[in-house]
Amino acid sequence: MKRRSLVVLVSALLVLVLTTQLHAQKIKVIVDQDARGPATTDMQSLLIFLQSDKFEVLGITTVSGDQWMKEETQRTLRLLEIAGRTDVPVAEGALFPLLNSKEESEHWENMYGKLGYKGCWSDFSKRTQVSEAYRAGYHDPEVVPHLVEGEPHIKPIVASAAEFIVRMVHQYPGEVVIWAGGPMTNIALALRIDPQVATLAKELVLMGSGMYADKGGINSVDGRREFNWWFDPEAVRISMRAPWKKITITPIDISVKTNVGRALHDAIANADTPVARYLTQFSEPGFMWDELSAAALIDPSMITEQKELYVDIDIEHGPSYGETLFWGPDVSLPSYERKATVQFDVDTKKLYDLYIKLMTQAPRKR
Repeated sequence: MKRRSLVVLVSALLVLVLTTQLHAQKIKVIVDQDARGPATTDMQSLLIFLQSDKFEVLGITTVSGDQWMKEETQRTLRLLEIAGRTDVPVAEGALFPLLNSKEESEHWENMYGKLGYKGCWSDFSKRTQVSEAYRAGYHDPEVVPHLVEGEPHIKPIVASAAEFIVRMVHQYPGEVVIWAGGPMTNIALALRIDPQVATLAKELVLMGSGMYADKGGINSVDGRREFNWWFDPEAVRISMRAPWKKITITPIDISVKTNVGRALHDAIANADTPVARYLTQFSEPGFMWDELSAAALIDPSMITEQKELYVDIDIEHGPSYGETLFWGPDVSLPSYERKATVQFDVDTKKLYDLYIKLMTQAPRKR
């Protein structure tokens, strides 16, 4: 009898150890996103984090960019309900960039030329190339329009995004990856609250910037003017000059080598899950801007070329405002410039296979 009890105890301890090890191996991540919805690249990147068992999503923080933060928050909460992940907290972040504004963007256009895309400052009501889900006119920051995917029943937490980021890196020092798929306003604000955010975090991973791309920028002339970084250049400057242990960047140079095409859409449509139905109803063809950045955290081998570069941004309020600045690793620069690992090429088969697997699987157990 004693021997049987000992075997049971040892087995229980073994299960506990294995469970603890498995939990410890998960990547603790804060997902900071300008969560335009429904089913855009922003939302699909959120689903990669939510559906993959490689991540422990500590929380999602929303920031104005592609849409206004208030609307994005509601769409994110609704996505969590659809994906069965209402355990993940959502913290509302910055409603406005640090300095840039709709009025300044209009002044820039009067001086230097039309911008093709301005996110929440845009008016898509007259465009015929976008679906009815996105064909909305400009609305004020506090307005949340009707959500075609349904209204959420859950609410965001009380803490702001910046406060949440600070709290998490202190709670898990050296373990938290901060992943940003939108403007970097929340990260800059967190650094202003507590500069230790950079040294306490494990890594900063960004979708943004453009180096050599001849397409994918917010106008047809300059691929170095990428939306996420252009929307709040001052936040990029603060964030990129902080002393992170590691910075990884997915620029538009690699994003434009990917595509959510008909084959991927059809593969997902064959699955009968809440996530697959959501994507089948609302997703549109396009580059996998944010999905790639998230997926590469799961399988880094899909990145087939990357470079070490110093990366910064132009914050002079002239023709180059919001453009990416970058230098080779051997250039002599001031100590405040930071080196980043910049991704440039991808094994698209690995990306697409992983994407289909995650988007068609059953809801992940919490």
